[in-house]
Amino acid sequence: MVLAFGGVAGLVARHLLVLAVLSATAYVAGRLVGRLAGRRWIDADSGGSGLERFAVSIALGLALLAQILFALGSFGVLTRGPVLAVLVAVCLLGFRLLGLPVWRELVRGLRLPGLGWGLAAIAAAPMFVLGLYPPTGFDETMYHLPFARAFVRTGTLPFLPELRVPVFPQLDELLVSGLLMLSGDVSTHLLPLLATIATAALLIGWGGRAFSAGAGWLAAGLYLGGPIIVHLAGSGYVEPLLGLFVTASVWAVERWRDEATTDRGRWLALAGVFAGSAAGVKYLGLVILGVLGITILPKVIRERRSRGFREAAVAAAVALAVLAPTYGHIAALSGSPLFPFYPGLFGESPWSPEPGPHRTLAMRAADYAAFPWNVVLDRDAIGYQPPYSPAFLVGIPVLAFGFFRDRTVRRLLAVPLGFSLLLFVLPPDSRYMTIVLPVVGLALAGTLSRWNFPRCPRCPRWTLPALAVLAFLPGWAYGVYRIGKDGAVPATAADRSAYLARKLPAYAAVEFLNRRHGRGYTAYGFYTEDLIYHAEGTLLGDWYTPERYRRILPLMADAEIFRRSLRALDVDYLLLLRSREVRLPRGPEWGSRFGKVYSDRNADLYEVARQSP
Repeated sequence: MVLAFGGVAGLVARHLLVLAVLSATAYVAGRLVGRLAGRRWIDADSGGSGLERFAVSIALGLALLAQILFALGSFGVLTRGPVLAVLVAVCLLGFRLLGLPVWRELVRGLRLPGLGWGLAAIAAAPMFVLGLYPPTGFDETMYHLPFARAFVRTGTLPFLPELRVPVFPQLDELLVSGLLMLSGDVSTHLLPLLATIATAALLIGWGGRAFSAGAGWLAAGLYLGGPIIVHLAGSGYVEPLLGLFVTASVWAVERWRDEATTDRGRWLALAGVFAGSAAGVKYLGLVILGVLGITILPKVIRERRSRGFREAAVAAAVALAVLAPTYGHIAALSGSPLFPFYPGLFGESPWSPEPGPHRTLAMRAADYAAFPWNVVLDRDAIGYQPPYSPAFLVGIPVLAFGFFRDRTVRRLLAVPLGFSLLLFVLPPDSRYMTIVLPVVGLALAGTLSRWNFPRCPRCPRWTLPALAVLAFLPGWAYGVYRIGKDGAVPATAADRSAYLARKLPAYAAVEFLNRRHGRGYTAYGFYTEDLIYHAEGTLLGDWYTPERYRRILPLMADAEIFRRSLRALDVDYLLLLRSREVRLPRGPEWGSRFGKVYSDRNADLYEVARQSP
């Protein structure tokens, strides 16, 4: 049952309530893990701040809830009743084992003066409002939300052959499915929003402890000041949750480095939990896990006796235990733990991506060197996502200085630098590096805090906070710009349809099919992958599926062969965009086999004849 209130005010109130419930449940779940493990993972007396405790508890709770939902789906009971039972059980168990103090410390950890709450609300408002728009992100509607919808419809974790990636690391989509079944698809944007807020809170607390209070605020300002971060926080992409897990894993490794206590291994085990969870969100998390392992090797080797090796082995075992269910599930359904990639190693499949154009090492090195410039000023070269904060481009010399002068900064930058080598392998996309951007921002803020302002006696104490505000403003301004561009938030079904038709050219044609048939149709569309979620029935057509465009397009040379091929796929309708080059030829042999049933200025929809004329 989807919660319902009326109007824009009701929409805002409902999503604030859902955000509060999600945050509280994740926080209590995270605190429960520490209590049930018998360790003071992130207690107040373990040296961390309230913001660190809040953020890390949120991250740990989200990881636990995702694993619980995975277990429900594995047993075929990922439905509304069991999910609600999990939420109630977490709250009751938290109250039973942790008592009222856990709720008090949640409030204390976020305690701000009245003016502080007002400023925080103003700062977060653009990200929150952007999340109130219906889902239109390309990957979001192509496979993230279709995964979640399939979980909700079936109660299981199915293999979806019509998608570009029929199975994937899906911890993010599992959490999204819970929000989808309880509160609708717009509320799924609250998960990346919460992950972004928790990451910023972790940077404030971590920076304040490792460098200075001003450095923590500057690190958060640099992170939230990127328009791409604001864009991702208000959409259905997985990078915000992945970034939270990555940042928390680096934080835990640094706690392990800094402590000399006999039970310091708990921090490295916690890093294993977060790194394993990152791998459960996206394959890129495996790279983070490997890079973290390499960065801790020098300290492990320097340790006397076998202490370091023992702690590293425990952390590796924890990470393996966390990611094993996800990758075992992928391998069981597809035969490959990295499906559909590396077909040369695991075997070809109809979903194997086709190789891109050959690029020499020199070309890749040039792209690598140009990446900082491209993500700010030449975005069409890297996927045309919103830009990074210009502060990161300007701050490269500062980061280079800090890398050679400060050991802590050097350790922080080791993970982003190691991860960035992937740019030599992957196609260019600015979203990839956003998952390590919080750590880069902390390194930049720490360098300024330690090496510039302490040597400037005339610099006022508020210099770093002022820089934090300046760094934050580009992201906030981008959010306001996007809201003005997208118009009023849709509050009714009619408003939603009008908004989606404006953002997705062929949406009106798909909505026509939804009204006419509900779920009972199959359509094939050319270049309409971003409408898969919005189609209640099955929408085929992609670059990398068994029915890929390269295979279907040549069949249009003959009307009857084309009709038979589509009917062999149980296709009832053919959807063509007017903005693309694919057109049906004219003539009686085509008109008798493909009857136009809908047309507007953006798309044409044809019914495929079941029998040959």
